[in-house]
Amino acid sequence: MVDTGELEIFRHSLKSIVEEMGVTLQRTAYSTNIKIRRDHTCALFDADLRHIAQHDIAPQHIGSLVSVIPKNVPDWEDDLKPGDGILINDPDKGAVHLPDVMLISPLFHDDEIVGYAANSAHHVDIGGGTPGGIPNDSTELYAEGLIIPGVRAVREWSYDEQILSLILRNVRRPDMRRGDYQAQLGTNRIGEQRFTALYESYGADQLTTYLDELLDYTERRVRAAISDLPNGHYTAEDYMDGDGIVDEPVRLRMAITVDGDEITVDFTGTAAENTGPLNCTPAMIFAGTMSVVMAFIGTDLPKNDGFYRPFEVITPEGTMVNPSDNAPVAGGWEIPMRAGDLVTKALADAVPEETIGATKGMVCNVAYGGTDPRNESEYVYYETVAGGYGGRAEKDGMDAVQTHFQNTANSPIEELESELPVYVRRYALISDSAGAGRQRGGLGVRRDLEFYDHSASFSLLTDRTRSAPWGVFGGKSARPSRFLRNPDTDAEVELESKSTTQLNPDDVVSIQTPGGGGYGNPLERDPEAVLEDVRNEKVSPEAAREAYGVELTDETSVDNDATAARRSELRDTAAADGGESE
Repeated sequence: MVDTGELEIFRHSLKSIVEEMGVTLQRTAYSTNIKIRRDHTCALFDADLRHIAQHDIAPQHIGSLVSVIPKNVPDWEDDLKPGDGILINDPDKGAVHLPDVMLISPLFHDDEIVGYAANSAHHVDIGGGTPGGIPNDSTELYAEGLIIPGVRAVREWSYDEQILSLILRNVRRPDMRRGDYQAQLGTNRIGEQRFTALYESYGADQLTTYLDELLDYTERRVRAAISDLPNGHYTAEDYMDGDGIVDEPVRLRMAITVDGDEITVDFTGTAAENTGPLNCTPAMIFAGTMSVVMAFIGTDLPKNDGFYRPFEVITPEGTMVNPSDNAPVAGGWEIPMRAGDLVTKALADAVPEETIGATKGMVCNVAYGGTDPRNESEYVYYETVAGGYGGRAEKDGMDAVQTHFQNTANSPIEELESELPVYVRRYALISDSAGAGRQRGGLGVRRDLEFYDHSASFSLLTDRTRSAPWGVFGGKSARPSRFLRNPDTDAEVELESKSTTQLNPDDVVSIQTPGGGGYGNPLERDPEAVLEDVRNEKVSPEAAREAYGVELTDETSVDNDATAARRSELRDTAAADGGESE
């Protein structure tokens, strides 16, 4: 039996390796998306292909690594040599969408594989018809960029220049992409050095004993946490915008069954696979779902193979969460993001004090590119924009954050304007974008970009323009997303959530993300909290009166008598209409 103190030291020794790998990738990458936004993650696997440690920065990538490595490494491992590296991004082999490229490196000791270091990073361009790797009109995988089915691209810790040159010839800004691929390689080299030192410190037998105990310990803790949830069968569903080709909403349905110390998540009833790029692989839906389930059962639990043992995720073949081979998946991450909201909705009645209103409910993929008028060089950029979190039992939702599994950082104005030929003309919270509630949702974000002195391609592969983030327990829905060309002018045009637009010089594009849904009856919100929101311009005086029933005196104080009368009037109206909940 391993001493618990020693086991905790061992656990954190593994975690320190993947954290150092993550810092290495971030600090040596060239693109803003990795070095600033941190759209990457790192993991370690043992010789038996069990997941033993992960970097927590971007949980969505773990779902692909956990899927890809056990599924594909057995085809390669007999031929692998020290210093080899496998590149893969193929969704049909368990990966996610094409911009998320994985590098897998075997770790050797005395000519024997003792583990694997792996990382996944979102490359700003992977080829294809539109800059940024997010085509909104693809009907097959081939149109979405370069497919890497798993190739030995690294030997003796150096890229095979012919393979790397082939990849770089198919992408925009190959100099930047080369830097990111080299950063991925350096990251795994750090993992190899640190894991080798750990292996030598413990020895083969002791390391195996500690790994077995760590994974079993994790499983025991996860099963105990699941046992604290009420047994039951819980369902939720929502509709997503059209798929970019067919302009019709599509249903995402989830059923969660808690049975003792096990959980099954079943997506039966979800729409058939889409014609356009609104499809996701099982690895993607697994990652999005599990990242939110983790929050319900304990964030301090180790994340490894033992964590996942009590879970089954069912993704029926031929649906948009498990499409056929070569189906388009560029916008696939939008589906797991909504699945995360469905987890909170399904479990709301089971654990009301732990759940939240719906979040912004979309990744908000945005990409643009063109020729930089400052130096006539090509540029391409990809980012996602934050939005609101749902209200909670005791707190308001967070404003302007990346929700659920995203966890990517903000792209600062200074970084954008120095790297790209754009001006950020507006970057602000959107007043009244949150769902009203006893605890209101968080606010969405408005980000206006001016593309000065040049034409540009601007692509959206996002969602939530039709289905608003819902509230819970009487909380109200938040404002949906909006996307506008030349906003607040006579030339204003609304853009579809999945579209590519050719911009004229000096055009402005406005990205407006949803807020989060409210929690609880808005008429129960502390009037002083409403007043504070009005003072901070998060809630307008009109919304204070209409949504919260709070009457203000010149926006400086609450008129308590008028507020009581107004709230009584609103309650009577709601009762006459059949209730206060949406």
